[in-house]
Amino acid sequence: MALTETFGKYQLHLIPFQLSETGQWAPYLMIHKFNEENQRFICVLEKHRVSGDVTFTNADEAVDEARRVGNALIASGKV
Repeated sequence: MALTETFGKYQLHLIPFQLSETGQWAPYLMIHKFNEENQRFICVLEKHRVSGDVTFTNADEAVDEARRVGNALIASGKV
């Protein structure tokens, strides 16, 4: 149940992943940025797990954490 949200020139791909061993949910994130030159989105952050080993009891919480991290990366100018 991946969710894509667009913020200005960025697309956040928020991906909750259920861990088979615990049933908990881990937050994953991928970010694309719109490239004016070729008029398409390009990947600026490959899919990866965010927030270390933190897990959540449901997918919505994992999505919220991925969103929080993605917005922080954009605001800091790191992507």
